Parts: sequence; C-alpha cells; structure tokens
Amino acid sequence: MSETPNAIDAITAAHPSPGEQFFPKFEVTPELIQKAQELVALYPEGKEQSAVLPIIHHVQEEFGYICADAIPWIAEMCKSTPIHVAGIVTFYPGIHRKCPGKFHFRVCRTLACALSGGEELMSYICKKIEVNQEEMTDEEPMVVSANGIFSIEAVECLANCGFGPNVMVNDTLYSRVTRKKVDEIVSACKKEVAAAKKNK
Repeated sequence: MSETPNAIDAITAAHPSPGEQFFPKFEVTPELIQKAQELVALYPEGKEQSAVLPIIHHVQEEFGYICADAIPWIAEMCKSTPIHVAGIVTFYPGIHRKCPGKFHFRVCRTLACALSGGEELMSYICKKIEVNQEEMTDEEPMVVSANGIFSIEAVECLANCGFGPNVMVNDTLYSRVTRKKVDEIVSACKKEVAAAKKNK
C-alpha cells in the first residue's frame, strides 16, 4: 500500500505545463527579495509568518505558479518552515501548483451561474480553447492547452452572482458571458500572442 503524500511531496511533484513558455522561470532576484522584505515589514516583529500568503501571491503573479524551489525561499523570508508554506499552497484553490496558460479562464460553477448557463459555457470554452474538460480533477483542477496559450478551471464564486454566467480571464471579469463573447475573447488572445511573436 502506497503512503499518502504529504504537502511537501505534493508540491515537489512534477507538474509540467506548456504554459511555462510564457512565464519567467523562478529566480531569486534583488527585486524579488526587496518586495518580500517590504511585505514582511508590514507585520510586527515575531509575526513574520503573516507575510507568507502575500508573498505567495506576489510570486505567483510574477512566475505564474508556485514551484518547488519557491517554497523554501518563501519560508526563509518569513521565518517559517517549508511545510507551513506548502500547507498554505495546497490549501487555497486559487494558488497554482502548475503553470497556467498565458490566458487563464476561471469559470464560475456556483448555483447562480449554473442556472444561467455556466455549465454549458464551460463546455463551450473548453472546446474553443482545445482542452479536454474530462481532464479536470480534484488533483488537477486546471487544464492547459497544448500550445500553452490557454488554461481553464472551475471556481466556486466570482462575487458577481446577479450577472451570470461569469468568467474571469486573468484579472478581467466578464459578466453575462455568451458564446459570442467567448469567441471574441479567444480571438483577441490569439491575436495578442501572434503580434508578440511577430515583434520578437
């Protein structure tokens, strides 16, 4: 019988993703250290661990997800332990253990959005960005497209219940999303990627 992996094992397990091509590899730079120190300084002496979550969010914003190498560094900056940091990373569904695509779709699956067509919209988006919805599991809630441009996951609530179905793409919230709107969003994303490649 195999043992249940602990939080550290879950974090350090390989989660390769084609989305990694669009994000820098995790690296401890002077700028990253300075930002972490600024976040730690917001809390009183002896409470440095309170900065763990803010630093996690910053690292994810910079690098797309929390990789295994980031765990001990975050712990050191906050005078914490790797297992404490790993526990936080594995607890919150909004923290990614796998790199998302350049454009990450969050589709609300709560009752209000489901009643307004959220489930059907999820299936349509998956087909549009060419991912297999059946690959979404509790262990791997995010699915990334083969080209790394898109990723998608279902989320519990986007706090806009009266205007569903709701979809968030990166940091932009879209309300009352239709198939036509999905087509427009996906087309704009592809054009942005194509333009970036052309300008390289």
